[in-house]
Amino acid sequence: MPAMEFAGDVSWGYNSAHIFAIESAYGGPTAFKDFVRAAHAAGFAVLLDVVYNHFGPSDLNLWRFDGWGEGERGGVYFYQDHRAATPWGETRPDYGRQEVRQFIRDNALYWLEDFRVDGLRFDMTLYIRTISGDEGSEGDQLPDGWSLMAWLNDEIADRFPGRITIAEDLRQVDAVTATTGEGGAGFGAQWGAAFVHPVREALIAAEDDDRSIASLVDALTR
Repeated sequence: MPAMEFAGDVSWGYNSAHIFAIESAYGGPTAFKDFVRAAHAAGFAVLLDVVYNHFGPSDLNLWRFDGWGEGERGGVYFYQDHRAATPWGETRPDYGRQEVRQFIRDNALYWLEDFRVDGLRFDMTLYIRTISGDEGSEGDQLPDGWSLMAWLNDEIADRFPGRITIAEDLRQVDAVTATTGEGGAGFGAQWGAAFVHPVREALIAAEDDDRSIASLVDALTR
């Protein structure tokens, strides 16, 4: 799950406010590096969750970073129109602004290079490639978000061969894991709703009678 600095000391981490900082309640960067080294020594790979579909929404030093914003919007790091809106607040980064793209790109590479994690799991990529999740609507598309993901995956594949990127997209769209040369986003794998939900239900059920083994088999063999 995301380990970046968030508001308060207790959170799932999906409200990351400072994406280059390890949450202080977790021990900061040195403790995280020690954790990764210990995991590798024990034979475990470390995959880190990253959140680029929104920032915050609270405790954001990036909010009106240079003192400017349109209306109640967040300024140069964020969209200044309806594209700012996400299910988690109106703090979607402006994927069309080169400086913002570079900021996110540098962050992704930072975890792979400085912390030696083995891969990145991108939180809810549907809201990077669309505004509101309506992928059937041409007006809901975010081409800049799609091109950002493709750029990141090309950079990672080139600089860190053998590392993996995983998209939590949940829509079973083949293009998410197609190569960028084929017009895809270039992810190595993607989460599918047809897998995660039946497996979760089987794991959390307290009684065997409440589990559907047929659904679990279908999820594992689909």
